[in-house]
Amino acid sequence: MLVALRKAGEIVAIQRIFLDPSSASYTEKLVLGRAIGAAWTNGPPGKTIGLCEGFETAAAYTSLTGIQAWASMGAKRFHQVEIPPSVERVILLADNDPEGRRAEARAREALARPDLVIETEWPPGRMNDWAQLLKR
Repeated sequence: MLVALRKAGEIVAIQRIFLDPSSASYTEKLVLGRAIGAAWTNGPPGKTIGLCEGFETAAAYTSLTGIQAWASMGAKRFHQVEIPPSVERVILLADNDPEGRRAEARAREALARPDLVIETEWPPGRMNDWAQLLKR
């Protein structure tokens, strides 16, 4: 599977996700290009965007709430996504696990700017991410 990563509306990297044909689980993820600061986006940014770790979670959150969500394509890149100046509110939607909690704290600090409201929404209950709501 190929996932395009954009920065300022332009594709700057592609994440290749290799799937096991018998289980459909991923076996490896490799990035071609310069992914730092880039994200999987589902269109031009609105005034509010959600920021998730994975594109499946971003697509699920948008489907569930109607709020556009982007994906950093991993907790390690969560704090590196460049948020356009036109965005007024970011909702951090990190995974509900220790790595996700560290990513949320790091992103909250790294993305801070005077004209940007930063909120956090954790998945409900004991779910790890927002995509799990659609799998019930």
